[in-house]
Amino acid sequence: MNIIFRKAANADIPQLIEMRKGYMRETHTELTEDILFEIADKSKGYFQEHLNRDCIVYLAVDEDTGTVAACIFFLLINKPASPLFLTGKTGTLMNVFTIKEYRRMGLAKKLVSMAIEDGRRWDLSYIELRSTKDGYPLYKSLDFVEDRSIYMSMKLPLGD
Repeated sequence: MNIIFRKAANADIPQLIEMRKGYMRETHTELTEDILFEIADKSKGYFQEHLNRDCIVYLAVDEDTGTVAACIFFLLINKPASPLFLTGKTGTLMNVFTIKEYRRMGLAKKLVSMAIEDGRRWDLSYIELRSTKDGYPLYKSLDFVEDRSIYMSMKLPLGD
């Protein structure tokens, strides 16, 4: 098996959508196929607009079969500087996903490491993520720390 690591291109959008659906099926088991279809439909437009602009997707591809074995989405955020992010630039990792047949091979670790290296080159103040229990040891091994803040995470649902 020969795995190549690279950034996604527009031609990869159908595979990115399938990887997103695979991730959603595993992490949000209550989702119906109708909701997954809607997520896929909206994701296509998102990738067409944002891929390789403020959303970088890293892929591990099995060169022998052409299978996208793992992926990570890296969202780049630019905002006014603050004491918490002096450069005003931060990154968010999401949808870190490896299909079952390729797990425990270090693919996600390699992809996250690629994003970290790019984040350093781009002068990001930090990279954040929300970890599943399964992913937690990986992120700890890469020196991610739990975010302790004076701020409480909150959100206001608007619709859906």
